Amino acid sequence: MRYDVHKYLFMGASVDKRDFLHAAQKAGIIEFIDPEGRKKRPLPDDIDEMARAIKILRGYVQQPQDTKTEIDAAALIRDRILTLQEQLNSAEQTQNELEAEIERILPFGEFSPASLESFEKESSRKVRFFAAKSTKRLSEIEPALLLIKSDDGMDYFIAIQNEPIVFQDLIELHFSKPLSELQKLLVASTKEIDQIHEELKALTAHYTLLHKALIQRLNEAHLVFAEETTEFELENQLFVAEGWVPKTKESELQALCEKHNIYAEQVVVDKQEVPPTYLQNKGTAKVGEDLIRIFDTPSTQDKDPSLWVLFAFALFFSMIVYDAGYGLIFLATALILRFRLKKITSSTKRFIGLVAILATACILWGGLTHSFFGIHFEPDSPIKKHSLMTWLIKKKAAYSLKNRDETYTYYAERYPEIKKAKTPEEFIYASPQIAEKFTDSVLLELSLLLGATHIIIGLIRYLRKNPIGVGWIAFIIGCYLYIPYFLNATSIIHFVFGVNKDIGATIGLQLIAFGVGYAAVAGAVLHGVAGMFEFTHAIQIFADVLSYLRIYALGYAGFIVSETVNMLGGKLPLIFAIVVIVFGHVLNMTIAILGGTIHGLRLNFLEWYRYSFFGGGKDFRPLQLMTLEKE
Repeated sequence: MRYDVHKYLFMGASVDKRDFLHAAQKAGIIEFIDPEGRKKRPLPDDIDEMARAIKILRGYVQQPQDTKTEIDAAALIRDRILTLQEQLNSAEQTQNELEAEIERILPFGEFSPASLESFEKESSRKVRFFAAKSTKRLSEIEPALLLIKSDDGMDYFIAIQNEPIVFQDLIELHFSKPLSELQKLLVASTKEIDQIHEELKALTAHYTLLHKALIQRLNEAHLVFAEETTEFELENQLFVAEGWVPKTKESELQALCEKHNIYAEQVVVDKQEVPPTYLQNKGTAKVGEDLIRIFDTPSTQDKDPSLWVLFAFALFFSMIVYDAGYGLIFLATALILRFRLKKITSSTKRFIGLVAILATACILWGGLTHSFFGIHFEPDSPIKKHSLMTWLIKKKAAYSLKNRDETYTYYAERYPEIKKAKTPEEFIYASPQIAEKFTDSVLLELSLLLGATHIIIGLIRYLRKNPIGVGWIAFIIGCYLYIPYFLNATSIIHFVFGVNKDIGATIGLQLIAFGVGYAAVAGAVLHGVAGMFEFTHAIQIFADVLSYLRIYALGYAGFIVSETVNMLGGKLPLIFAIVVIVFGHVLNMTIAILGGTIHGLRLNFLEWYRYSFFGGGKDFRPLQLMTLEKE
């Protein structure tokens, strides 16, 4: 939940300032305002160095942690780690250079540069080494070139003469050491690298100690920053500071100030100032807060969308994954991670909780739509017989039988046996294609109905701030009532809610006219002449509702892939069938996770946020005492 944040002025004796700031840091309820307007200050170099040392050790398997070494030794350990890393970088660079040099000299074998120099003096000729791509036999063109070896698409030559040899792609090679000496240096360099890695691995025993030292220095630096936000009056006898305090923490603030003889008074927020956003969530709502921070921080005008986004995301994700079997795998994964991981942070716990929520939603939606690893269930199967999807298509069939509507006429022409049907079951199962097409049409409309409902909820949440939303709510409902009549289609509102098509269409047209007209008039009243063009937003709203069709498309595509994988596996020998089915479902599951995550969040952050979110806020960052999170 989001709570308002108030601006306070603090005044007190200079001698009490340090104690007050220390206490404020422990309480963690005040974000002090920098009078110079600096949003971010650079951290001291030693903090950056400590963070780099920790990052270096993160790449090694941790050893049992040393609990005896004092925290004062952390600086020496940090310096040693950074020195070792510099040595490692230098050694690895030397190793790369030696390997490259050996690779160039290896085709020419072992020889002594000193002997070559002596030979050149005696013969008055120069021994030169060349390499070129093997596209042309340069030795056939230039007799002075002696081909020594061809390897990996390269030709290696020796020339014993003083005249220059120039050909395209011909590279002259120079060597300063013999091959045997280079190989010895390479062995020494490799040994040095191994020793450095071993020492760095041993130093991981101080990983926790370095974290404690880093947190200690951060706390000290933040306290210094807070001190710099204060100003002095009355010949440095009085200090003055300003800060943000959440409304829910005002009682704690009062007790804190009374204890340290500090005067605190709420003051008016300047027009150019933007108060920070304070969110306070626990449990499931905290999981939703993690999600909304992916996109943006709510502004101080926003209602906290954490639970709304979490619930909608879980629903969209489950409809896109569209498989209870996949949901069981997700749930099993979450349970294994929860009970097998010995060291787990609060953020990791929340992530596992999110996986469990999404898994549960997949299991429920897959059960309601009798979707389980793409397996085909017979009509009399309990899983299919008592599912929500079967109930819906039976309701649709019963409506068509009773009213002899366009749906009945369409299928009766293609499947004459339907004319003898007296029950919904006889209608649906007259042909397997009928049940499939009924299911597809119901899933498609559920996606549209969900989209319309989702956007209406967003408009309702912000009606006080945007009363024009009344018109757009009426417009969406009107469209949903009228469009099925316009398309000669049978909708869920007809066969589930019993809305008469003709009456519904008439009311729908009236709601559309009222909604667009109300939006134009209200826009003009609130925003002047420019607001009259508010009616053009009808196109945007219509497009946003249609955007929810992606839920149907992705879910249906995944279900088809599951069925196809099972069909292919059923035609193969057992061993090959297992491989194909496992690989196919793992691949399909991976694609479903990606699609469910990307599009499930996108429908919240783009389509829904457009009507229920201002954003652009900044996080409430109080002066607080950081501690090492217990694992």
